[in-house]
This record gives sequence, C-alpha cells and structure tokens, in this order.
Amino acid sequence: MATDATQPVRRVWWWVFGGFLFQSIPAAVRDEALPVALKNLGREDAEITRWVAWLGLLVGIKILWAPLVGQIARPPRLVLGCQAAIVLLLLGLQVGLGLPEGPWAFLALALISIASACHDFALDGYYVASLAEKPRAAYSGLLTFASKTGQVLAGPGLIWLAGRWHHAAGTTWAAAWQQALGVAVALAATCFILNTYAFRHEPNLPPAPKVGLGQALAEFFADPRFLPVLGLIFCYRASEVHLTRVLPLFSMAAPSAGGLGFDNEGFAVLRLFTAVGGLALGGLLGARVVASLGVGRALLPLGAAMHLPLLGILWLAHHPEASRLLVGLLYFGEYVAYGAGVCALLLAMMKFAAGPQAAVRYAALSTLALVANYLPGFWAGALAARLGYADYFAFALLLALPGLAVTLWARRHFEDPA
Repeated sequence: MATDATQPVRRVWWWVFGGFLFQSIPAAVRDEALPVALKNLGREDAEITRWVAWLGLLVGIKILWAPLVGQIARPPRLVLGCQAAIVLLLLGLQVGLGLPEGPWAFLALALISIASACHDFALDGYYVASLAEKPRAAYSGLLTFASKTGQVLAGPGLIWLAGRWHHAAGTTWAAAWQQALGVAVALAATCFILNTYAFRHEPNLPPAPKVGLGQALAEFFADPRFLPVLGLIFCYRASEVHLTRVLPLFSMAAPSAGGLGFDNEGFAVLRLFTAVGGLALGGLLGARVVASLGVGRALLPLGAAMHLPLLGILWLAHHPEASRLLVGLLYFGEYVAYGAGVCALLLAMMKFAAGPQAAVRYAALSTLALVANYLPGFWAGALAARLGYADYFAFALLLALPGLAVTLWARRHFEDPA
C-alpha cells in the first residue's frame, strides 16, 4: 500500500529518547544530586529526605494543568516550552545561586519542579495518546532506558564531577556543585534541540473531545479498575521506594555510623555502573516480559522478582565491610529487578489511562504515583536514624508482603480477554 506523501515521517524514536531523557534531568537533580550535596554540607538525614519530599510533591501539581492542555498549545509545543523554561531555570541556578546554599537555591529548585510538572504531564499524555497499545509497549523499553540514563547522567554524573572538582581543585563543596550544574544545563539544552527536531515531524493529531476536568475525573474514579490500580501505585513498590529514599545516604555514611563509607567519586562510579546497566537492562527485560505475557500476567512475577534483591541489601547492612565488587553486584541485581518491576507498573497505569482523556487520566495516576514515591521521605530519614540502617532495611523488606497481596488481587483487572 502506498504511503501518503503528505504525512510527515514520524521520528518517534527521537522524541521518546530525547523527551524522557530530558524529563529525568530535574528529577535526578532533585532526587540524587541534592541529597548528596546536602550530605556533603553536613546536613542530617532527616532534613535531607524532608527537602527531597517537599520538592518532589510539588511535581504533583501537574493535575492542575489538565484543563489547559489543548487550550494553550498542542502537547509538543507545550513540551518544548516547558523544556526551554527548565533550561533557563537551571542556568540561573548554576550561574547565580549555586547548589544548595541559601533559600534562593531551594526556591529555584521549587520552580524547576513546578515547570517539570507541566512538562511531564504534556509528554506523558502525548506518549499515551499518540501511540497505540502495541507501540507503547514496544517503545517502553526505550522510554525506561532514556529515563534511567538521564537520571544517572544528571545524578551520579554530577555527584562524581562535584567530588572530583572539590578534591582535585580544592574548591568548596558549594562551588564544586555550582560547576557541576553547568553540565546539567548543557545536557538539558542538547535534549531540547533533539526534541525540537523530532516534534517537527509529528502529525497533527485530532484534538481530544473537550471534557471538563470534573467530568474526566468522575469517569476516572468510576472506572472499576481504579481501586486495583491505586493499590498497585501505593503498594506494588512500597518496599523499593522506602529503600531508595535511604540507600544513597547509607552508601555514603561512615562505617562508624553503619554505612558503607563511599566518597562522592566512589558512589558515583557505583551508581554509573550498577544503575545505568541495571535499570536499563531491567526496563528492557520488563518490557519483553510484558509484551510476551501481557500486563496482567506479568505483574506478579515481576513484582516478586523486584523484592528478592532486598535480601542482599539487608545482608549488606549487616556486613558493611563487604568488598566493593560484592556491593556492586548486589546493587546491580537490585536495579535490574527494580527496573523490570517499574516497567510493569508503568504499563499497567498506561493501560488504565488509555482512551480519549488519556492525558488527564495519566496525569491523575502519575500524581498519585508521585505522592506514593515521595511521601515516605517525610519519615524515612528520621526512621533510619532511629532504627539504624539494618533494621530500617528489614522494615522495608516487610513492606513487600502487602505489595504482593495487592498484586494478587489487582492483576486480573489488567489481563487481556481470552
């Protein structure tokens, strides 16, 4: 069949890779670089996890943008506009403020979180609305790879650079982090250029039916799959969420405090090798399993596999003198399993959201997912300080039990009809 020459040749690979890599940069600065920067400046674990939690929850306001999408601009234009704003805010933070000295730096990070909320809503909604179910599953591995690669480059990459500049050049920690932010600005600007090119080749999709936010959310809550997907969002990866809030702090804490004693460079190298390889491989494996079994049948095996590596992290907390090679292997297994499990959860959310109001529905789901992801930060650091790292990880492991129970109940709601 002849191809319609009037239709542009889509560059889906380009905008999925560039868009979701960009999406991960503000999150990486907030979730990975900021905790280490605060740790470098001598802040307490409880304060660190609270700051990350507050900044992360700001991204949850994305649901407030739902009625404006389609009225302000087409989603690709909205994505590019938000990207330009984030690049400028990162540049302002890097040039004028530094990270993370003073209240102005936190204000800039808060504005970046708000801008990224709009960006995430527009990009996620466009991904769900512009691709059918099979292409969504096919590109989900690339989506995960791009997200995790950007997360590591703008997280451990900046951590390594800041540590290198601090130790080699003898600069203060604040100055070292200010220099490292310049790399984040360059990476974000490169993604913006790539996305500008890719979105020029996207077709003009018909606008979604104009449905008020209230009506869209009423249909969202009335869907019989809402309670099952809500249970998955809050319970499926609860143990992993609690683990990830504290794992970087455990890695860099002194052995006398029960930690592994990594410095910036050592921790960054650990994350680069284990997280880039592990999370990327996990996302690709998870996408293959879901494509083969379907979302409903894949949730339980991937969820069970996601929790098994927690046993290794718990053992490590009792044996902080373990070799760096063994630490790396345990972290790698943790990230592979986590990447695969998150892929299954993401595709379950997308399956629930698919339809005429995909953008609004997915924004609501991702808002709930952000709350589930960041809420433990308000108590994780204080709880780890009270229990000690080993007992805290045992507590996180116990959270796997309600997660598996909810998965057993919810999976049938996402199975394809026979």
